[in-house]
Amino acid sequence: MTGPRLHTFLQTAFRWGILATLCIAPTQWSFQPRPKLHLSPADLTLALAAAAWFLDLLLSRDWRRLRPPHWTQALFVALAAVSALTATNKAAALKDLIQYTEYFLVGALLFEAFLRGDTRAARHAMILLASVTALILGLALTQYFAPDADPLSVRGTFGNRNVLGGYLALALPLVFAGVLGIRNALLKAALALLLLAGLTVNLSGASYLAVAGVIACMAATRGPALFIPVAAALLVWQAAVLKHLPCENDLAHFQSLALYDGNGDVNRRYPDWQAAYSMALTHPWLGVGLGNYQKHVGQYYDNIPRKTGPSEPDIQNLYLVLAASAGLPALAAFLALLATAAGRAGIAASRNRSALALGVSGSLCAFALTAVWHPLLVRGIGLPLVFALALARHLAQPEASDGT
Repeated sequence: MTGPRLHTFLQTAFRWGILATLCIAPTQWSFQPRPKLHLSPADLTLALAAAAWFLDLLLSRDWRRLRPPHWTQALFVALAAVSALTATNKAAALKDLIQYTEYFLVGALLFEAFLRGDTRAARHAMILLASVTALILGLALTQYFAPDADPLSVRGTFGNRNVLGGYLALALPLVFAGVLGIRNALLKAALALLLLAGLTVNLSGASYLAVAGVIACMAATRGPALFIPVAAALLVWQAAVLKHLPCENDLAHFQSLALYDGNGDVNRRYPDWQAAYSMALTHPWLGVGLGNYQKHVGQYYDNIPRKTGPSEPDIQNLYLVLAASAGLPALAAFLALLATAAGRAGIAASRNRSALALGVSGSLCAFALTAVWHPLLVRGIGLPLVFALALARHLAQPEASDGT
């Protein structure tokens, strides 16, 4: 194969690998080639895309294409790696470190290269993500309207309703951005129905409130003519519709956030928060070691009254988990990572009146709010989050188009 043909082949393989990764990333399904080693299909497609891109880079020697990830992402991974040195369970620390490296270094590098390589890349990616979100919501709707449905059984392609809520926190503001930016009436109506489906099946109270608040703020940036009807629709939906849906969504949202359960016992979430806060205060610099949160948190409950037995998964505070396991410096780097990306996208939205940039900023804000109640750096959420970070950085470039 000649040089130009090989270059074209590798570039095509890279682009299709990235699109395949975005397509299959939003799921928590994985397989185990060996004990304690979990691989998802998205891990494999991302690895193939990385191999094609790096081989093409080596053969072409066009080093200008090698643009490192944003410094906040590199700093976060570096600080997480340092904290892993203190971990008592090195295998768990290495597992999390590999996952963070895949997300915030390799994934960020490849997603940004993909967006820079083709002026239509952002548009193709958004069309694909909208289609994937439609499939996930279609599955979630079948779970929601099943005869024996309950709030805990509505999870889409994820392990539980909380991780589904985390994905919807990223996806639904982008769907609303499509409603704002697309001129085709049929596509606008289809996206509006997609948004309605997402608000119906989102049974995580934290995610639902974050998404509703962000959508209202996005509408407010376009003036009162849009904000007033959007805010009115959200209020009517909350006050008159949710309580009549099969899963009594308003009650499910309340119960997912409530301090006490129906028996007057403190829900498991908040004693976990206090224990994590105590752990972070005891180990402020490096934490107890990356990936070692669950191994050590039991030592910090003291005499906190709390329920025993099994609890709903993914109810911890992401920021407290990071502080307790990786240390306060790593938490500060992660907060800076989210804030700078959301800020860049927000500035691009105000500068260009870009609906896509507004949606990316709203998506990252909704994710940040939802992460107070759920630890969302998990399989199925990590790569979509990093793509949103790469999109924010891409749209902040003066030459970047809207891509909507």
